[in-house]
Amino acid sequence: MKQPVQQISRAAVVWQLVAFVAVVVPHLIWMPFWIPLFCLAMIACRLMIHSGRWSFPHWSIKLLLMLITAAGLLLTFDKQSLLSGTVSLLVLGLSLKLLEIYHRRDALVLIYVAYFVATTIFLFEQEMWVALLCFIAILLVTAALNSVWQDPQRIDYKRPLVQSCRVLFPAIPLMLLLFLLFPRIEPLWSVQLDRSAAVTGLSDTMAPGDISQLTRSGAMAFRVVFDGEPPPPAQRYWRAMVYSQFDGRQWSQASLQSSQSAESLITLSEPLEYQIIQERTGRNWMFALDMPVSSGQVTDGVLTRTRTLESKSTIESRLHYRLQSSTAYQLGADLSGDERARYTRIPASSNPRTQALSEQLWQDAGQQPDRYIDALLGLFNREFTYTLQPPRMEQHSIDQFMLEHQRGFCEHFAGAFAFMLRAAGIPARVVGGYQGGEWNPYQGYLLLRQYDAHAWTEVWLEGEGWVRIDPTAAVAPQRIEQSLDSLFADDPGFLADNPVSALRVTRSGVMLQLRLYYEGANFAWHRWVLHYQGEQEQLLRNWLGELSPLRMILALMLPASFVLGWVAWMQLGQTATIRRDPVDRALHRLLKRLAKKGIPRHPEESLQAYCARLAQERPDLSKPLRQMALLDEQQRYGQNSSPEHRRELLELIRACHRSL
Repeated sequence: MKQPVQQISRAAVVWQLVAFVAVVVPHLIWMPFWIPLFCLAMIACRLMIHSGRWSFPHWSIKLLLMLITAAGLLLTFDKQSLLSGTVSLLVLGLSLKLLEIYHRRDALVLIYVAYFVATTIFLFEQEMWVALLCFIAILLVTAALNSVWQDPQRIDYKRPLVQSCRVLFPAIPLMLLLFLLFPRIEPLWSVQLDRSAAVTGLSDTMAPGDISQLTRSGAMAFRVVFDGEPPPPAQRYWRAMVYSQFDGRQWSQASLQSSQSAESLITLSEPLEYQIIQERTGRNWMFALDMPVSSGQVTDGVLTRTRTLESKSTIESRLHYRLQSSTAYQLGADLSGDERARYTRIPASSNPRTQALSEQLWQDAGQQPDRYIDALLGLFNREFTYTLQPPRMEQHSIDQFMLEHQRGFCEHFAGAFAFMLRAAGIPARVVGGYQGGEWNPYQGYLLLRQYDAHAWTEVWLEGEGWVRIDPTAAVAPQRIEQSLDSLFADDPGFLADNPVSALRVTRSGVMLQLRLYYEGANFAWHRWVLHYQGEQEQLLRNWLGELSPLRMILALMLPASFVLGWVAWMQLGQTATIRRDPVDRALHRLLKRLAKKGIPRHPEESLQAYCARLAQERPDLSKPLRQMALLDEQQRYGQNSSPEHRRELLELIRACHRSL
């Protein structure tokens, strides 16, 4: 028995390199810089071998390269980044395998690992463009697999890709059907990512300059889908955490017992229902429109004493949840003695000049809280400036802000305002979250980015409870009514972490519409593909009514039969296309007539052998049959395939047909 050829063709080697590049390119967004450089060096080495300038490396060189990659991995990754290190190990292993590609066995190892590496990109990114790159990678890896089985003497670069398309594209309809109907396990991207990866966002403490630093980033924070009309911009305050402790410079959250019930809430408006899709934060806090009525359908969330939402575990992947909020409310009508003491406490020696200023304004206001608050807001409005780049402040930061610089961002105003209220004995606290957002008309959702981070103040007033007062609105009311990107578009500090951000060039006109359209399509991808397991049951009920085994079987079998029938029809169509050739059609009719006369052609019999056997039974046709078989072999295998010889072959076939 003839043994299969083990050496792969030169075209197959090129396809292995193409497949390797295709699976590595999507990973460039997260890999350390030295890994792509090492992969590029291995590709260059393999091309030198492929061109005949270098020979395959000695085992000692391969051992040295392996030790170099192992040392690099140990120095780059630790136990907190085990997932990234494992994928990097696979990529580096593939790059080293390039130096061994010669036999089919080596190529198959590279291809099978490449399939797995291509899908691991979803552990790091799940954007729509990443899925497109992954599909292209799978297509090219399949082409590399097809090329492995080519004749080593045949140089054909196009045929493996054509075969790959013929294999994969007919499977797409059936894949979509299975995706819609079949239940599934948790997707690959739900695997917990490395905790060491940096995440931009709010912190559990707030010091001067912390929130203004977030304006350097345009990273997505969360998206909101309302069941009805969204609230106006001035009411889009997104509550994340409450800072109630102040040490003289920094605000932080109080350590409240989890058993404490949430502050009482009386809703004065119809609650808004909405869904939040929150990005990974690596923290516990969640977001809610001010003021959340309850924790809603947040299975892993808890409503705290200060009516913020916290997850029971850190949020390491994208999170979806539904909530209800009321924009008109009365919060915490009663305040206990302990709470009053907590919300009026300030360090005695902290910011003495501001304490003195507070005492003066308090006396000027006749010790009336309403008049005192109006005086503070009027002071901010007259003498202070809202800026992304506030000056650096030292220990007594509020003294410097109030009496020297008078330039700051939202955390400066909220922190100073709360401090001065407490200095006058009025309970106050700072709330950190987001404000505003960009409306996407194509998918009907609100997008909030890191630069939308905001801080405001809540003041407890007798008979009213906790009242939201935003001192930033007294200084720069346009901050509340406009998006931050339009307000600070020309400020050098805005989006400073990404100077080439697309947000800089897509603020108006056609570019803005294109960006919104892409972001809308990407949101639909996240909602209906990545999070489809959360929508599947309701969608199937809308389609099928009451779910039953019979309906599910019919829903699967009927479309599957259509898809498989379409594939069969396409295959038959290809056969019919072959028979539309005049020579093939005439030869088919001749063989069919000979079979009816009791002289069929055997499946394993070549045309030349068949004509030789036929000539023994029909000596009168011996010469035209042998000539016909010779011409057919020449024109099919390219030895003599001119139009004149095709016409001669067609006439011989027809002559034989007439002679029967």
